[in-house]
Amino acid sequence: MNKSILIISLLIFSLSSFGQKYYLGDDLTPTTDKFKLIGISSQTNVYSYQYIGAFTDKYFYGRQIGDIIVGIKNGKIVTTIYNLIPEKSDVGVPSDIIELIQKTLPFPLAYRNGIYGVNIDNTSISISRTNNAMTFNKDRIMFLTTVKQSILSQ
Repeated sequence: MNKSILIISLLIFSLSSFGQKYYLGDDLTPTTDKFKLIGISSQTNVYSYQYIGAFTDKYFYGRQIGDIIVGIKNGKIVTTIYNLIPEKSDVGVPSDIIELIQKTLPFPLAYRNGIYGVNIDNTSISISRTNNAMTFNKDRIMFLTTVKQSILSQ
């Protein structure tokens, strides 16, 4: 796994504290007591798992964690998704979350069509307010880090 991916993922999580830390490039062997298989990509052979273990810290960037999803290929984490529960007063992705995330990144987040994101080397990072299958059809603030699709397809 590219060293810059690991450095970027460490930067992303350096300002947050919670018990379930999953970094791109780390080894992970999911166990049935902590992970539920939710799908396998026929295109990339990435196995996606929902974390079902106990949360030791329930907050990430100031919002409660609803779900954690990890994508694994060849025993390495290649995708992380943190679905955060918005507060009642939140509209879109709240600026306080964007500010906290931006502080951890070496480049500015771009904004397009309701999605904040940045590509750094072989890593893509995005933050959006979403209600779809990746959020289990719930209104969530989705924080996604992933290895670029072109690498996953190899």
